Amino acid sequence: MIVKYLGTGAAEGIPAVFCHCEVCNHARVNKGRNIRTRSQALIDGKLLLDFGPDTFLHSLEYNIQLADIQVCFVTHSHDDHLYLEDLRARRRSRANLRLGTPVLKVYGGQGVREILKPKDDGFVTKDNSVVFCQIKPFEQVEILNEYKVTALPAVHTSNEPFVYVIQSNTKTFLYGHDTDYFEENVWEYLKKNNIYFDAVSLDCTEGVKHIEYTGHMNFERMQNMCERLRIEGCIDVNTQIVANHISHNGLANYNKANEVGKSLGYIVSYDGMEIEV
Repeated sequence: MIVKYLGTGAAEGIPAVFCHCEVCNHARVNKGRNIRTRSQALIDGKLLLDFGPDTFLHSLEYNIQLADIQVCFVTHSHDDHLYLEDLRARRRSRANLRLGTPVLKVYGGQGVREILKPKDDGFVTKDNSVVFCQIKPFEQVEILNEYKVTALPAVHTSNEPFVYVIQSNTKTFLYGHDTDYFEENVWEYLKKNNIYFDAVSLDCTEGVKHIEYTGHMNFERMQNMCERLRIEGCIDVNTQIVANHISHNGLANYNKANEVGKSLGYIVSYDGMEIEV
């Protein structure tokens, strides 16, 4: 399983559009891995995770033919993860799809449904080129005859946000962003089902900054999450741990974040990064 990180930033991206902070000013000058577009990932070139406002840019930067993508799992309804206007551009009045092109299935929870407003038959566009598939907490779906994807409740401020457990062959990957430390029902599910992760990608929105609020993590909270994952047998020394979804408010440019991440045994993401699970 190849996971490509198309975007690795939080809602504002780095540099944020209107910002004088040290992290953003550093990114404008030094660019490279300091630049972070809004978070999105692609698994094996075919399973898309989130559809944010930088999707078009990602398709150009990484030569992705979005018309051929058949499945997208949306974590939650915030507009840095679900940008409706570009999704609607798949309708045939704006896109000349080849005859026989499959519909794009968009999976998500109730909050995503409320944004997409699908018709009774699930279709989002008038020409039936995009269909919404609602997924329930702890539900597992099989897609593309290759993957099993399970939606686990996230701890975030939107309506029914999810993190996703993605299984293919013998490998299991956790895409866990826009969440805080899991609620106990998630830990119980992981333990009951003997889930072991070959790789986990976790929210590190607030980087090295101390935080009090609920809904995101920093390196400190990531450590707490990883410690519990180890206790429950979900990860071990062989598990790849990625710190991702990083905000300029986290007070760390790439080099600083990478220095902290390395000291903890984590991979710090950057736009365009690939890992093999």
